[in-house]
Amino acid sequence: MNKSVLFAALACIALAGCATGPNFKTYSSTLSQPKNGESRIWFYRPSKVIGFAVQPTVFLNGTPVGKAQPGCFFYADRPPGAYEIQCTTEWADQAHLTVVENRADYVRLSMLPGVWVYHVLPKVVPEDEALREIQRCHLITADGRNANWKPPEKSAGTNHEAGAVEKTM
Repeated sequence: MNKSVLFAALACIALAGCATGPNFKTYSSTLSQPKNGESRIWFYRPSKVIGFAVQPTVFLNGTPVGKAQPGCFFYADRPPGAYEIQCTTEWADQAHLTVVENRADYVRLSMLPGVWVYHVLPKVVPEDEALREIQRCHLITADGRNANWKPPEKSAGTNHEAGAVEKTM
């Protein structure tokens, strides 16, 4: 098998990896607002091919909240305060975020070439920029599985946060 066929096959596998979950518009419309006093932090990795095999854990103040998977997004609801976002591959890249109550924040997980492997650089981005990029991404849960996700029933007693990363850990 020549290298171009192998690369094409690997690229198809990588692109299909996150294609099973709902897109951002579909999923975010099913969610209730964060609990009183908390805000939502959206994490997303728009690149689907570059460094597709590199999928490090994303940490928020040292606590794992999800995985940086290609073409995917997830969220974490947190109270206001200062947060450090970190992804570790061959070295630890980090960003800092001050969460304000009742505001959504967005963190892009970008791929950068490294010495041995690609690494993920977290970057806090403005909402308008993030909303353009995240539209092409699909939901991911903390363990990387989302094939069984279905939109929740639109009733008063439904828990709309079943797909949230911190709820699945």
